[in-house]
Amino acid sequence: MAKGKITVRRELKQPDGFMKTVNGVVEYVKFHRRKAIAAGIVVLALIIGFSVVQAYIYHQNRQASRVLGESLAAMGEMDDAAQVKAGLAKLEDGFNAFHFAASYPLACFLRGNDHYFLGNFDQSRQSYEEAVAKTDDYVADLCRLGIAYDYFAAKKFDQCAAMLEKMRGDNPKAGEEVYLLLGMSYERLRRNQEAIAVYENMVQFVPDSRFRGWVEGRLAHLKLLQG
Repeated sequence: MAKGKITVRRELKQPDGFMKTVNGVVEYVKFHRRKAIAAGIVVLALIIGFSVVQAYIYHQNRQASRVLGESLAAMGEMDDAAQVKAGLAKLEDGFNAFHFAASYPLACFLRGNDHYFLGNFDQSRQSYEEAVAKTDDYVADLCRLGIAYDYFAAKKFDQCAAMLEKMRGDNPKAGEEVYLLLGMSYERLRRNQEAIAVYENMVQFVPDSRFRGWVEGRLAHLKLLQG
């Protein structure tokens, strides 16, 4: 038990390793969100190109596609607050174009990402929830993960864990982000046995994760605390 106590004290004094990994997961997800946005726009273009729709709906889709493109262009690489604000402003200004467009969930998803980057977690969560209510496809899954990140950033670890538990229940082989964030949430809640189980599942289901070494370190630490 003495060793366990020393380990806890060291972690409390030097939390950088834990937080670096949290930040690393956040950056990893941001990168893949941009890829998902780009893929969504391509899919949207195909839908518009091959679908026979009424003139008004067709016009709405074209307008929505244009607004999305302008917002992404203004946003740049999503690593500068001023650029993100500019992209968000363009998106908000043209948001009426999305209400009858196929890309409405995608627009909500992008707006949620912008607010998350700017630290507006309540607005971010609201946008993600709007997208989830309108679609059941991959955009909804990304938005559910976004909602979990909003809860984690706001230190609402119970709600974060509940969201991720549902995602993992729907898909036991969920992506590494789900396992990592759920494990970290359990650790924040001092539910160490559950954190161990999640990390072990991640090692099993996502063996090639770039965070595997860190996860194995957390497993060793948590098991040491248990004696």
